[in-house]
Amino acid sequence: MVKAHAPVQPANLIVLAAATVLFLSYGYTEMAGSDLWWHLAAGRELLQTGTLWMVDDWSFTAHGQDWLNHEWLADLVYYGWAGVWGVTSLVYWKWLLIVITFTLLLAVLARTSGSPLAALVCSGLAIANAAPFLDIRPHLYSLLGFSLLLLLRLQRPARLWVLALVFVLWVNLHGGFFFGLMALGILLFPWRDTSLAGIRGACIAGLVCALVCLLNPSGYEVFLYPLTYAFDETSPFREIGEWLSPFRAGGIESPLFFYLVWLPLLAPVYLLPAVRRAVDPPWEGIVLTALTLAMAVTSRRFIPLFGISLAVMLAPLLTLCLGRLRAERFSVALATLALLYALLRLLPFPTQSGPAFHYLTAEYSYPVDMVNFMQANGITGNVFALWNWGGYLHWRTDGGLKVYVDGRADTIYDGEIYRRYVSVLVSDPGWQDLVEASGADYVMWPHYRGDGQAKLQELLASGRWRPVYSDAVGWLLARTSTVPARELAPSPPGLWRDLTSARHSLLAGDSDGAMRYAQAVRERMPWNKDACEILISSWRKQGRQAQAQAALADCLGYFPSAYLR
Repeated sequence: MVKAHAPVQPANLIVLAAATVLFLSYGYTEMAGSDLWWHLAAGRELLQTGTLWMVDDWSFTAHGQDWLNHEWLADLVYYGWAGVWGVTSLVYWKWLLIVITFTLLLAVLARTSGSPLAALVCSGLAIANAAPFLDIRPHLYSLLGFSLLLLLRLQRPARLWVLALVFVLWVNLHGGFFFGLMALGILLFPWRDTSLAGIRGACIAGLVCALVCLLNPSGYEVFLYPLTYAFDETSPFREIGEWLSPFRAGGIESPLFFYLVWLPLLAPVYLLPAVRRAVDPPWEGIVLTALTLAMAVTSRRFIPLFGISLAVMLAPLLTLCLGRLRAERFSVALATLALLYALLRLLPFPTQSGPAFHYLTAEYSYPVDMVNFMQANGITGNVFALWNWGGYLHWRTDGGLKVYVDGRADTIYDGEIYRRYVSVLVSDPGWQDLVEASGADYVMWPHYRGDGQAKLQELLASGRWRPVYSDAVGWLLARTSTVPARELAPSPPGLWRDLTSARHSLLAGDSDGAMRYAQAVRERMPWNKDACEILISSWRKQGRQAQAQAALADCLGYFPSAYLR
C-alpha cells in the first residue's frame, strides 16, 4: 500500500518563494572583489601546467616558490564557468550559491523548529547579517558547507560516506573546512543520549572526516595553515582590514551584527522548565553560537557563520513565541507580506549580469585601459602595484607583469614583504627608498588612493622615474635607469580609452569634451560608473542641475549604487 503524503500547505509555498527572493536580494553587496581575478588566473594556470602542485609565476618577490593554493578546485570552477558563460556571468554563480545556502538553512530550521515562518525570519536575519561579506569568492563554499552539514546532521543521523564526501570536496574548495570539522564535532556529539556507544560513534565519524581532508594536494599543510594564521599574533597579515575584529575601525562592516551579538544572551531561556517542556532545546545551536561568536569578535570574516549558528539557536524559541501568539492562523497573510517585502527589496536591482558584475566587483576601479596600453606596446616587467590590482594583472597578463605582492597573502609571501608594502601604501617616511629597493621596473598606482597624487609628484621629483601613461583610474611610471624611453602607441580604441579621454578632459576643464567621451562610453556600457559620474559632474559644473539629476536617475536605473550621487 502506497503511503499518502500530506499536501503541501499554500503558506509553505509562499514562504519558500519569499525566502528565495529575499536571499537573492541580499546578493548585491558592492565590493572590490580583488581576489576573484587571481582565482580566475589560477584556474587557467592549473590547466596550462597540468598539475595541482603550484609555484609562483606572477610575482618578482616570491617567484618560483611553492604556493599553498588550498582553493584549487574553486579556481577550476571559476575558470570553467567563465569560459562557458563569460566572466560577468560569475554573478549568477554567486547568486546561485547564496540562494542554495540559505534555502538549505531555511529547510533545516523549518524541520527542527516546526515553523516555516520562524525559519523564514531566522534565516532572513542570518543572510542580512552576512550580506556585507557575500562577494564573489570561494568563502561562499564554506557557508554552503556549513548549511549542508546542518541539513545532514542536525538532530538526525547521516551516512558516514556522505559526510566524508562533503569534506573531500570542502577541503579542496576553501580553507573553511577546518571550521567545518569543528562544527561537525558539535553536531556529532550525542547531546540527547550521552552513551558511551554514541560518543564512540561520534569520534569515529569525526576522525574519518578529518582523515579524508588529507586528500588534497598539500596534505597536512592545509591543517597547519589556519592554525598558524590563528595563533601567530605577530603576523602582519592579521591586520588586513577584512580580518580585523568588528570592534576595530576599518574593513567590512555589518551593522546588524552589533544588534545580533546580544541575542545569545537568550540561551538561558531554554533552561526554564516551561520552555523545556514545550521545545527541544537546541544544544547544538547554542554551542555553535558560542563558538562562532568567539570567532566573530576576533575576526569579522566569521560574522556570517555566527549568523547561521544564531538562527539555529533562535528558531525553536521564535516558534514557541509564534505559537503563543497563534500567528500560524495568519500564516498565509504573513508569508504574503514577507514575499512582498522581498520583492520590494529586489525590485531596484538588475538581474542582467553586465551591470551587476560592474558594481558588485567594482570593475570600474581596475586599470583596464592602462593594461590595454601596456599590452599594445609589449610592456612587461616587474611592477610595484596596488595590492587590489595584483590579481587583475595576473588575469590579464598571465605573469607578463610581475607584481610585488597581491591578495594571495601568506599562502606565498612572507610577512616582511607585506610590511614593506603597507609602509609604501600609507606613505611612511622612507617609502620611496622601499620602492627603489624593491626591484620594480614600473610603479602602477591609483590616482586617489593611498596618497596617489602625492606619490606621483614625489616619485617624479626624484628624477629617477618618468611618466608613461595615465588612464581613468591610475598612473604608470617607469624607472629611468632600467627602462629606456621610446615612442609608444596609444591604447586600443574602445570604451576604456574613451573613458580615459573623458577623465583627462574633465581634469583639463573641458566639460564639453568630457561629456562627449563619457556619452560615447555609455552608448556601449550605459551602466559604467565612471562615465556616469563624469556626465553628472559636468552637468553640475555647468549649473544644469535638471540634466544632472536626469543622468543620475538614468544611471541608477541600471544599478542603484550607493556610490553614485
